[in-house]
Amino acid sequence: MNQEVRKFLIDQCVKGEPIYYEAIGLLLGLDLGLESQRQILSKTLGEISAFEYEQGRPLISSIAIYKTKNDHGYGFYNLCEELEIGKASKLSKQLYGFTQIDECKRFWRKPENYSAFAILELHHEKHELAFFKAEEIEFLAHWSGKVYNKDQQEHVAAKNYIMNSLGTKTKYWSNHLTKRIPGIDTFNWRMWSTKGWKDSDDGKIRVARFKHYTWARIYRKGDDNKDIFFTVGADSETNELVYKLDFYFEKNSHLNNAQKEIVKKNIPKEIRWKSIPSSDIHSYDWNSLLDLTASFISEHLHVYDKLIELAWGNSQPEEVFSNYLRPQDPPENGLDTVPEYNPSFKGVEIDFIKKSIDKKEIGDAGEALVRQYEIQRLKNIGYFDLANQVEIVEDGKGYDVLSFDEKRNPKYIEVKTTSGKNLTPFDYTINEREFAEQNHESYYIYRLYNYDYETNSADFFIVDELHDQVLMRPTTFKVFIKKLNQS
Repeated sequence: MNQEVRKFLIDQCVKGEPIYYEAIGLLLGLDLGLESQRQILSKTLGEISAFEYEQGRPLISSIAIYKTKNDHGYGFYNLCEELEIGKASKLSKQLYGFTQIDECKRFWRKPENYSAFAILELHHEKHELAFFKAEEIEFLAHWSGKVYNKDQQEHVAAKNYIMNSLGTKTKYWSNHLTKRIPGIDTFNWRMWSTKGWKDSDDGKIRVARFKHYTWARIYRKGDDNKDIFFTVGADSETNELVYKLDFYFEKNSHLNNAQKEIVKKNIPKEIRWKSIPSSDIHSYDWNSLLDLTASFISEHLHVYDKLIELAWGNSQPEEVFSNYLRPQDPPENGLDTVPEYNPSFKGVEIDFIKKSIDKKEIGDAGEALVRQYEIQRLKNIGYFDLANQVEIVEDGKGYDVLSFDEKRNPKYIEVKTTSGKNLTPFDYTINEREFAEQNHESYYIYRLYNYDYETNSADFFIVDELHDQVLMRPTTFKVFIKKLNQS
């Protein structure tokens, strides 16, 4: 269950105003123009209301409605039928959803209810199993990569120690997560070794090597063969306890290469690897670790659902992944100073006409992608009138795309698109810089990179503070003829 969305709905009940599905979709990063992602929203809201119903409280997802219809969706009434409240069609005619809105307002506006139930109580179980220790990860690091010899007592003892310490604790960790989060399952064999090869006098022989990590997979029930999952475990290479959203990328994965590429490119950077350094393990116990990781999984189940749909939905992978922008965080490993200019003065044959055409084509494609992205963003927050006004402007205005922010103010977007990586330099004109300085509060650079011609897709990040985020160096000059001195 997504606790962030639950709290958002509760606070909306206190305000007493219905919230539009589009606003929740924006909170979850969903494109509600796609049926598959509307289903993810429906599942997220359904899990929350089912939980509230089990606790004897009103259905808080009733506070969410369609903006265009000013009514509840079919998903709400189908949930009511699943909960055996009544027939969906009959409840819809009776406007049961609006009755529930009134119930929600009355319940959550009472201070004693809000203080008691708005923030879910953390679990405080008694755990007999000892918690993780930093020295256990150090021990794993010492044995990592070594060839296992079953005839050596030291090797057998090391294997048993790893299995009975980190292996058992990783399994315990994932088993308790399944108890906390409804509808999820785990695969958690205590696998301590990986197969490999070793040179011998008789040639290469098959061997088992100690792994550098322990892991358990966590996924929705029924998704065990889809090879997309959350992972928890210990990693001795990085010396950490790890929890993340991941996928199985080895040759025997159920995912084909196209599916793997889709998943790899769409797992948000910030949840690909979360960790607790071994030096901080002493600050945790089972309850705090389970609180942390259960919250992480619950609040990112909608991302997991989106990846499952992207990889395993009815659409072909190339269709799902075309004409698409993938938001990313701005890079943190940029430059501190402008690099020195060191020309080689070596002659290079350049087809300037082709280069100019290619640059214009990729630039136009990037602008079209940003326009499409902004239109969908505005629709997701219910600003359909403004979505219709998003446009690519004429050359020379100092920016490329006119859009609008959440306060309905104009948003001037300069689009810079390359097929290179996120740190690839790009060209910027003095006209663009002058416009940026005059409109700095509403000016943005959308930096598109990794542009793929075949799928018309790219990653991008936003530059909203020009002076703080970029360094500039002049590369060309406008040359004027000086007035001759007459003697």
